[in-house]
Amino acid sequence: MPTSTFFRLPEEKRARLIEACWAEVSQVRFSEVSINRIIAAAHIPRGSFYQYFEDKEDLIHYLLEDMREYFIALLRDILIEAEGDIFAFPLLAYDRFMSVQGGTDPMLTLFIGILRMNKGIDIQSFIGGSTPCAFLPELLWDVINVNKLRQPDREYADHVFHLACAVLAFAVAESLWDPSRLTQMRETLQIRMELLRYGGAAENYKEVAI
Repeated sequence: MPTSTFFRLPEEKRARLIEACWAEVSQVRFSEVSINRIIAAAHIPRGSFYQYFEDKEDLIHYLLEDMREYFIALLRDILIEAEGDIFAFPLLAYDRFMSVQGGTDPMLTLFIGILRMNKGIDIQSFIGGSTPCAFLPELLWDVINVNKLRQPDREYADHVFHLACAVLAFAVAESLWDPSRLTQMRETLQIRMELLRYGGAAENYKEVAI
């Protein structure tokens, strides 16, 4: 984590440094991040960088944590708007992330770029952080309406949330790949969430033991 010196920086200087850091990690793989390029863009001495961060890994960890907190706060707002309904939240999230005019949430665009350049990043840990349930952080769990779930416990909610996020992520990825399919992917997302909400099996379907 950054040192106390970093947090005591004037707002303008701290913002300039972080902007330079984001610009660097958005263009190269983590392994290729250059402190020299960052300090040149931020107009600070090399020694100053090490007054703020221990090393490059410390910086990257801070940036990813900042990004994680952004998404958790955003998803919490969306879940509140959905009145805690996990099944309704993906469609609202899709509308928040995407737009028919082709606009995309800037942080989402940055995140997608980082994923593409850094294969193998642990998304589950990124979302869940150090919370007991790996994919459902406390800040999201406490606004979920468990009355809309078959089982009102956190482990079950975690499974449903995980599936909902997977469906949402696919729709977003496909829309970014081909923006002309935005409306189509929104409709597909709606259908898939209805399947998740109500199930796809016929009423007279009988489970066959395997």
